[in-house]
Amino acid sequence: MTRRAGKLGVALAGLAVLAAATWAASRLVSTAPALLPAGAPAGIATEWYYAGGLVRAEGAPPRPDRPGIASAAREWIVLLNLSRFPTLATATFYFEDSPPRTSTVVVPGHGRRNIKPHELTDLLPAQASYGVRVTSAAPIIVQPTRGEYLPGDPVTAAMSSLVAYPGPLGPRETRWAYADGLVLSSADPLEEREWITILNPDPDRDAAIAIDFLFNDGRQTHALTVPAARVRSVDLFTLPVIPKNVPFGVVVASDVPVIVEEIRRVYRKGDPLTVSMFACLAHPIGGRCSGDCDADGLVPIDRLSTSPAPATPTPTSKP
Repeated sequence: MTRRAGKLGVALAGLAVLAAATWAASRLVSTAPALLPAGAPAGIATEWYYAGGLVRAEGAPPRPDRPGIASAAREWIVLLNLSRFPTLATATFYFEDSPPRTSTVVVPGHGRRNIKPHELTDLLPAQASYGVRVTSAAPIIVQPTRGEYLPGDPVTAAMSSLVAYPGPLGPRETRWAYADGLVLSSADPLEEREWITILNPDPDRDAAIAIDFLFNDGRQTHALTVPAARVRSVDLFTLPVIPKNVPFGVVVASDVPVIVEEIRRVYRKGDPLTVSMFACLAHPIGGRCSGDCDADGLVPIDRLSTSPAPATPTPTSKP
């Protein structure tokens, strides 16, 4: 009887400790400060996109259609959970010529988690070029970071990072623009190649794309189609309408919402290995209009500004 009572006492004591620990944990969760303001929209920052994903194994031969990409490439999709509770996040990878595939992770509350596409060898095709959509139940921030490497060197030779574009997508994301376009090739040892990568995440509709290249003395246009749930890259270095060593701006128009990303790599002339790199998302400039609209009900590129043309400004400088 005494032994039985002793065991009962130990059991009760254990239950008391467990109850106290549970209560303490609940207090820690309930008193943790919120990282989002009270009344924030329920759907804020739960859907993110970027277009210019790439992984390459070291020693892989360059693709015939990508002569300017020879460095090994690794990528990290860094997820930050703004909620105090764990959340599931799903990354959907969109490829050039194969159906989308997904990877799901748990992101801890008020914590971060990496998705490493270069380690998803059973999910991503070899030398994969891809776009990404990340969705989650709770608000998150998504930041893809990529490093490119010289053969046999674990130190990153070139790196780029950006915060992904928040969804959902709509008419605003049917027009995109960026200002700093350039491809360089001359007698100098410096060479720069640039790509425009376009992701069409729509599962059903192909995207008819028109890219306007705006030079100070004129405009050139290139058209292509990005199939439904696919990604396409345009190598501006080899595009006939792009002259070398002449800066330009870019406006991309689509008949369905897309994501547009600029990627530029720097090389020593004659060497296909990347020595520097940057990437940036273009800026969305689309939207519905009234009156003189194009066939899709959008503002034509020539009418993106309705203000009267100002006088040509005179450059000035101050000491």
